[in-house]
Amino acid sequence: MTTVAAGDVELHVDERGSGDPPLLLIAGIPAVASDWAPFAERLAPRRRVIAYDNRGSGRSTVTPGPYTTAQLAADGAALLDALGIERADVFGMSMGGMIAQELALGFPDRVRRLVLGCTHAGLAHAAPQPRDAGRAFARQTGDWAERMRGLAPFAFASGVRPEMLGAFIAKKSRDVQDPEGYGAQIAAVLAHDTYDRLGSIAAPTLVLTGDDDRVIPAPSSDVLAERIVDARLVVVPGTGHLFFLEDPDTSQREIEAFLA
Repeated sequence: MTTVAAGDVELHVDERGSGDPPLLLIAGIPAVASDWAPFAERLAPRRRVIAYDNRGSGRSTVTPGPYTTAQLAADGAALLDALGIERADVFGMSMGGMIAQELALGFPDRVRRLVLGCTHAGLAHAAPQPRDAGRAFARQTGDWAERMRGLAPFAFASGVRPEMLGAFIAKKSRDVQDPEGYGAQIAAVLAHDTYDRLGSIAAPTLVLTGDDDRVIPAPSSDVLAERIVDARLVVVPGTGHLFFLEDPDTSQREIEAFLA
């Protein structure tokens, strides 16, 4: 783990493995680089895997908000510059998938292949959340652990194993976010809209989602797959928003086959 100067911010980076092309992992909210660790370990034997804390989260610089997904994508491109990487495969989850869309649109020469996980092209074009999930996300509290206890169950399919949920709540309760950075990232999600530009994405694209995603329901991924030229859609059965943690075998198989 290290800190890398990228443009006007310093980004906390968790890097492992070797081999080209590198794979850049872009986290959602309130995710941080270490949330990728179990899955990144699976991919590292065959390639260089780079995860990082977005601006405003984890150990990266917090700047005044609001942020935009295009701004956060520019941070990703600056990180590639700082690491001496001309071109990478990119896998973004949730908000990270929104950032990845903007990276592929704004910096097309930097993205070889694109994986978009459990994300959408903008709220106006997304399937609505179930009512109970919406209430959990709208709840106001200054207690970070309480917030995580309320949100965590919706990160997984409704039948998630209690031990997996418990371990996730414990970890995310420790990953306390700066309130300003957290709010600035939420603003980026609320303002995100690539719907009319999706046809301009040139990178070969894989769209992945869980069939029981209660944060960004699976039909939101249909929109991405329909509007991105030649995109392939894979629905991981029996999983929710964090499908790559719930079914890492299927996720690894689909992603590695696509990137190969």
